[in-house]
Amino acid sequence: MTSFAECHVWSLPLMPKPSSWTGFLDDTELSRCSAFDQEADLARFVTGRVLAKTTLAFLAGTRPGAIRLGVECQDCGGPHGKPRVLGAAKGWELSIAYAGELAVVALARGTALGIDVERAGAWRGPGLPPQYDLVLTPVERATLELIPPRRRVRATLAHWTRKQAVLKATGEGHGTPMTDFSLSGPDRPAALLGWHPPDRRRPVPAIADIEVGRGYHGAVAALGVRRVVPLVHDGAELRTLLPGLATGTPSPGRLRTRRIRELSARLARPPRPARAKSPAAALI
Repeated sequence: MTSFAECHVWSLPLMPKPSSWTGFLDDTELSRCSAFDQEADLARFVTGRVLAKTTLAFLAGTRPGAIRLGVECQDCGGPHGKPRVLGAAKGWELSIAYAGELAVVALARGTALGIDVERAGAWRGPGLPPQYDLVLTPVERATLELIPPRRRVRATLAHWTRKQAVLKATGEGHGTPMTDFSLSGPDRPAALLGWHPPDRRRPVPAIADIEVGRGYHGAVAALGVRRVVPLVHDGAELRTLLPGLATGTPSPGRLRTRRIRELSARLARPPRPARAKSPAAALI
């Protein structure tokens, strides 16, 4: 197990005209697009794929057309599930999340990871929102119920995103109940304390909180490292790489490859370990 891994995070508002960006998609992805009945679902899928391929091209020093994403469900074998990076950026690991009007990607070199992002919402009822019955162990619930109501929304949201990120990192997704493992309390650094029942064969990912925009909270989890250091990038970087991104007029053939190579060379410099910017204690 290595000491730490850097995780690059980018976010992008959903594309207003997703059908105009299909030049970035392969045949399998185009087939998936035809199955979406709602424009919002299409926008999420297309924005996520454009964002993933653009940022992978950024990191690999190539163009989005050289990036391929393979997907295959572990349960049914269908063309859905966690994407695998193929093509010119093979060796990078990818996770995609959607929340509200944002698509978010997390990328790490050679380290399996997961990301989850949620938009904070008000809860004025007593106790905790009912959906947390499927998230929290009895000990976690008791701990969170002691937090003053005005701070409780952020603390419970941190538990939700951390647990989702863990299950995306391990590849288990919705197949494993979130009550099958426990996390540290909101006044402690994010950590997985144990699986239920105990099983030393199960992975113990490193976890860190992230902020990707006002009103949003997220978390990343990475396997095989003691600490994950999220590097949350300014979305303005993407506009220097992809002409037309701000206006919604794509130009995949005019990607500024020189600019990508310059920026990816800068990112390839030896990393300096740093603490995550969003310690768990800041959430309450």
